[in-house]
Amino acid sequence: MRLNISSLVGRKGAFFKVKRELPGQFVASAPEVNKVLGPIIAEFTVANTGEGYLVTGSLSLDVELLCSRCLRPVKTTLETSIDEEFLNHPQEHSEDPWDEEPLVEGNELDTTSLIEESLLVSIPMKPICQEDCPGLCPGCGALLSEGACDCPDPTIDIRLAPLSKLLAQMSETTTPERRKDHGSSKEKTFKSKS
Repeated sequence: MRLNISSLVGRKGAFFKVKRELPGQFVASAPEVNKVLGPIIAEFTVANTGEGYLVTGSLSLDVELLCSRCLRPVKTTLETSIDEEFLNHPQEHSEDPWDEEPLVEGNELDTTSLIEESLLVSIPMKPICQEDCPGLCPGCGALLSEGACDCPDPTIDIRLAPLSKLLAQMSETTTPERRKDHGSSKEKTFKSKS
């Protein structure tokens, strides 16, 4: 979005407000975004600071994300704020050589990259449909929110499954007098010596 600032040139402290609807299809390129549900609502205030033009405001965009646990669609609104100064001239002594400051281009400010970066950064890394979403079964992929599946308990490490079978067999073949709750043969031996 390009903003014409000719009405502010040479008038320090002067400002104007703008509200526009912009296309937001670029957000669909993010892997977390399933669909873009509407336009970007941009509300900005542009003020002449003397050294440049301060752009402040907010952006909002309705999108459909995919829950990172159950992969169901989740409708939400991405919201972010803008606070950037476009300078008339580049600063001579910049602290960070990699930090490029936006500059005024004639009588216009190009806020396109600023809008795109701000919205892309506002997308949550791990969106979830609800805080207690149980997700999918790692074995069969069933939705655990709809009920338990017939898969074995996922808390048992599959690499240790043969050991659990061995322990089950040992508990079946162990005689009751060898168990601790019934006493052991060592305890009887110690008693006979005293």
